[in-house]
Amino acid sequence: MPAPFAPPVVLLHGCGGSPEQAFAQTGWIAALEASSRTVIAPRLPGHGHDRPSHDPATYADLAAALLPLLPAEPVDIVGFSLGAKITLDLAVRYPERINRIVLGGLGDNAFAPETIGDAAARALEHGPDDDTPPPVHAFLATWDPALNDPLAIAAILRRPANPVLSEDDIARISAPVLLVNGADDFVASMGTKLADSLNVQQVLLPGTGHFDLTANTRFRDMALAFLETAPATDKEDDRP
Repeated sequence: MPAPFAPPVVLLHGCGGSPEQAFAQTGWIAALEASSRTVIAPRLPGHGHDRPSHDPATYADLAAALLPLLPAEPVDIVGFSLGAKITLDLAVRYPERINRIVLGGLGDNAFAPETIGDAAARALEHGPDDDTPPPVHAFLATWDPALNDPLAIAAILRRPANPVLSEDDIARISAPVLLVNGADDFVASMGTKLADSLNVQQVLLPGTGHFDLTANTRFRDMALAFLETAPATDKEDDRP
């Protein structure tokens, strides 16, 4: 049963992904709707085939571009990978809009641009080559050109650095946070700055990498249980 206060749930997918891949095909949307939650699963800026821009400057503020797609009332947010970065930016800049937060596929890379961004952009524009690093090959293995324009995703990867977050920014987030990563995901071993700044413990799921995290039913069930908990006044009360 949902909590007495059950705001809409926003689901934010990762770069080059889609709501269909990350949340519909993996059962998130159906599970949330079965618990009587309103689900909002927008495409990130530049995603889809509705004439997205190929200019990196268009994506200089992803959070602000996404904000008009969200309701004015407070929401719960589940963010995966780039969607998790944007979630943090929204929570820092618009704290009154955020109730509870679930983050997946994010570690200390929250404080830096995507390390494989340029290599991934080149691979999307020209195809992989002998210098393409393994994480980009893993990204391309999940790539569905029917869902996104490769040149638009390359532009997103080359965008002016944003979100730009600091440890102090993250420490000011008052919403309760659940942080979950796959134990086989490289972001899980990057350090503890993000978890320490959020004052939460990172949950690691064995046998799970980056791109298969949202398909992990334990992650989904853990997130839904967390979102159904009554609102807390102190995020320390919500450590997993």
